[in-house]
This record gives sequence, C-alpha cells and structure tokens, in this order.
Amino acid sequence: MNKVFKYVLYLLVLILVIVPAIFAFILFNSSRDAFDDSFSQKDRRESVMRQHKVNPSKEPVSILFLGIDDSDARRENGQSVEQSRTDAMILSTLNPDKNQIRLLSIPRDTLSYIPKVGYYDKITHAHAYGGPESSMDTVEKALNIPVDYYVRINMDAFAETVDELGGIEYDVPYDLNEPNRTDQGRIKIKKGKQVLNGEEVLAVTRTRKQDSDLKRGQRQMEVLKILFRKAQETQSLHKLDDIIKIVGNNSQHNLSYDEIRALATNYLVSDTEIKTEQLKGENELLNGIYYINPDIDALIKAANRLRSDLGLEPIKDHQQFLIERVKRAFGEIPPLLNIDDHLLNPNTKKNAEESNSPQQGDISQDPGFSETPPAQNQQDVQAPVQDQTYTQDNAHVQDPNTQSVY
Repeated sequence: MNKVFKYVLYLLVLILVIVPAIFAFILFNSSRDAFDDSFSQKDRRESVMRQHKVNPSKEPVSILFLGIDDSDARRENGQSVEQSRTDAMILSTLNPDKNQIRLLSIPRDTLSYIPKVGYYDKITHAHAYGGPESSMDTVEKALNIPVDYYVRINMDAFAETVDELGGIEYDVPYDLNEPNRTDQGRIKIKKGKQVLNGEEVLAVTRTRKQDSDLKRGQRQMEVLKILFRKAQETQSLHKLDDIIKIVGNNSQHNLSYDEIRALATNYLVSDTEIKTEQLKGENELLNGIYYINPDIDALIKAANRLRSDLGLEPIKDHQQFLIERVKRAFGEIPPLLNIDDHLLNPNTKKNAEESNSPQQGDISQDPGFSETPPAQNQQDVQAPVQDQTYTQDNAHVQDPNTQSVY
C-alpha cells in the first residue's frame, strides 16, 4: 500500500471513525469478507419519510451511530447483542453541498415514544426492544427526521482505538470509581488533567453518578474532538491498519459497499466541517424513574438544523411539528401529551414502588427496563390512546407552559 493511498485511508478513518462514524475500514480492508461480516442486509430499510431512495453520492443523508454496552460479562449472563442498550446515540447528517457533517448527541435517558413496544421509555431501551431498526424508528419519529442508515459499534472498539493512539490528555472533572468494560473490576481516576488510556476514557464518557446524562453527552463530544486532534498527528498514521482491524471486529451497519464508497468520495476533503450539538431537556422523576424530558422549542430547533442539512423544509411551529409527526408516523397516536402514567413503560410504576430508593445511577439497574415486555403491556397502553382522534383538522396543541413528553 503506497503512502498516498494510506493517507487517504487515514483521513477516512479520521473523519468517519473517530468522529464517530465507524464504517471506514469496510471500504479499503484487504478482504471483502470483512465487509460481509459487518454488513446487515436484514436491517436495510427505506425511511417512510423519504419519497425515494437517497443516493449518498449526490444527496445529503443521515446516519444513526449507536454505541452499545455489550461486554463479555453481559453475554455470559445471557444478554445478546440485540438486547444491549445504547451507551451513546448520535444522529449525523452528511451534506455534500455544504461539505459538512453534523453530529447531534441524544442523551440515553431521553423520554421518547418507542413504536416497537407502544409506549414512552428511555430512548436507550429502544435498541434492547428491537435492535438497530427500533432505534432508527424511535429517533426518526422523535425528531421528524428521516434516518437513512445506522452504524453500531461495541464500546470496546472505542477504548481500543484510544489505546492504539497512545491515550489522550483530558481534564477529569472529579474523582472517578467506575466499573471497567468487562464489569469485573474497577477504574479509579483522580480529578485533574492527565493522560488517560482507553479503559479510563471509556469510564469518563460513561459515568454520570456525580452530574447527569446531559453532562455525560457533553464529555463524549469533548473526547471525540480530542481524539480527532490526536488522530491528526502524523505519528498516528502508522497505526491505521490496527485501528481498521479494531473497528472491523466490533461493528455492524446497513450501508452497502457502493454507498460507503460514495460517502468516502464526498467527505474525504480536508475542509470538511464537523459541527456538534446536544439535544437539551430537563430532568423529570416519573413513576420513580428519572428521565430527560426534551424541551419542545429546543427539539424543533435541532430538528430544523438537521432538516436543513437534508434539504427538507423547516418546521414552523409546535402545531406543524405535531401534525407532521402524527401524519407521517403515528397515525392516531399523539406524540405530545400531558404526562400520563399509562403512557409510560407499564413496568416502571410497579417496580419503582417495590424499590426503596430509585436512583439516577447506572441504567443497567433501572427498574423500568424490561427486555421482553409482556404482550398485555402494549395493549394496556395503546387502547386508551387509540380512542383519541388526532388529525390535522382537530389537532390539539399543548400549552407550552404545561409539562409534556415528546
């Protein structure tokens, strides 16, 4: 492999792996088998919000990046990859005309309607309820944005990539004592600026015991930017082959070989602009469980920036936002209501009442999570909702001053 070609490869990994797209290795790996191993034909889908199949070589596209908490310890305890929750969820838009990539971080505790099960829950649970397709459907309907593709990566790849780059310098905001990635030991880190290895960086980006899910999302974006700068250092170039191998062993996606080639061609330029932001919301305690309840105005603004990237018309106000989501995705199920217990995960109230101290700790301990919700749960939730007719002619828009879920 000549130096020029390897540098092109490096740029691809830099742009589409580190920040944080994980599919670059597929295009130039020495074996086409590597592509076949990570490509999932069953997850190929065309968004219901698209009038035609998008062409990544000419049109803007969206990609949902999913970082899953899938460790060997969890697998030994019977948790499959498809039952994993997401530690990181980032919706990315790629616009060839603007020469721009936008990354929207979605907090894992965000309260969202999950179509797969028919009720509201933390958005991190969407993947556990139905894999990548469930996550794509949930994000798509929450933001009224078509989600064209997904890339799912095991967080092991994140830690191993940091190690391959020699670690990163980061100002740790407070002392940490977190489980390691195998859940079989502890990672202890002192407050202050220091060089962190992969395990330590993963602990920093996953913890939220001393702040919040929103703060964790901010730390994830900070770390990604530091990784981007670190990967730009010339001494990192010779590590490309190892990084490609790490990513290849820990990812799955629904991008075809030709689609990846098109994306690589469009975004392998040095002046590609990368913008980052985070979905905002307020902490809410519902049925004894903490959620992040998104601010509707912030939700619309974020959605409109993404819609602009994708060449779609902006949403003008609350009413249009609701009507469009109902009309395109929900049928007669209204996505914005006064908080009503029967719309939440029906397991949360019962389990929270049995718990003496519901906390905003590790999501793996959330009493509200049920990997296989009973069939009657969906019926209990949907029946009263379907009685409410919600059409463009009689749509009721909630007073923005009242409490709401989206």
